[in-house]
Amino acid sequence: MTLLFAYTSLYGQTLNYDVIRNDKSMGQTVVKRILKGDELTYHLNTKTELRVIFLFDIEYDLKETFKNGKLISGTGFNTLNGSVQKETQMALKEKFYELVIDGIRTEINETNITESVSEIYFEEPHHSKRVFSAYFGRYLNFEKVGERQYSLTSPDGTNVYTYENGICTKVKVTRDFATFEFILKPESLLAVRNKQITGKTND
Repeated sequence: MTLLFAYTSLYGQTLNYDVIRNDKSMGQTVVKRILKGDELTYHLNTKTELRVIFLFDIEYDLKETFKNGKLISGTGFNTLNGSVQKETQMALKEKFYELVIDGIRTEINETNITESVSEIYFEEPHHSKRVFSAYFGRYLNFEKVGERQYSLTSPDGTNVYTYENGICTKVKVTRDFATFEFILKPESLLAVRNKQITGKTND
């Protein structure tokens, strides 16, 4: 059993979150970290139903792969009531990253992106640490706002992340239309507290 758990921990870990608004569940977020050979992939998927006069069915998906600590590829999309609202693709070329957002191609004059938004559920950020967002095509900066709490502001709004043992346990999401939270489900929180799932800390 010990050997089996070590294998599972090394090659695949999953965090499950409830998406809560006004004390009611409105969906779920699943974040996976998968190691295959020398490639490490993070996969985040959020599905929610939000009623603001009308019912909105929303999905957000992000998958990014790193090799030797460097981002080499990524894909993302979000949908509203089944219709794609935004779609991104990113790939490392010889001297730059190619980023395609909704079919429009741009070049990112970087050759070594090592920190990205897909990692932050498994890695507590340093104060003022910056992470690259393929969704927005630029770097975003963290600000420490409390004990194990960090704020990240984007063009969409502000997220405040709370960490335990290097793992994100809660995200407060503030948008113009609503405020809601991602809260780590009890089984995932227990695995974090028992250090069956661990992440990087800023200690």
